[in-house]
Amino acid sequence: YKKNERHQKMIEQIDKYWEKLFADPIEVETCDGKKHIQPQRTNNFAEQRFRDLKRGYRKKTGNGSLGKTLRTMLADTPLVKNLQNDEYMKILLNGKSNLQELFAEIDVTEVRNELKSTQGNIEKIPAKLKKLTNQTDYPEMLKNYFFKLKSNGIFCQ
Repeated sequence: YKKNERHQKMIEQIDKYWEKLFADPIEVETCDGKKHIQPQRTNNFAEQRFRDLKRGYRKKTGNGSLGKTLRTMLADTPLVKNLQNDEYMKILLNGKSNLQELFAEIDVTEVRNELKSTQGNIEKIPAKLKKLTNQTDYPEMLKNYFFKLKSNGIFCQ
């Protein structure tokens, strides 16, 4: 290594940033006793999962940009990917044999209450669209617009 200039530069960088390269292990209490977890210094794992998610949606939809999809997606949707992880499923199921058993224990009134609370959080409708839809002749305008388009045989009158 001493004769190779590139190796020397790499070693200098490692020495310079040695304290920042690794985080201290975290001690956690588990049912099996204390364990030490070595945290990742980067978020490569999370970024890799995000790339997989994006690639899957691009394949499914054909869209190159996923900005709109991600903005309208429920916050916990990416967690569905974790269902492929056996360790995650073991924790999630908590002794149940499958998701059906787990879902059977969910209180339906709690789900309904949660749905009601989220229905009040509707995205804001753009002002121009709101103005257009409030016009009394809007349904007629919409109908005329579609009938002026070249028919593909789906809409018939």
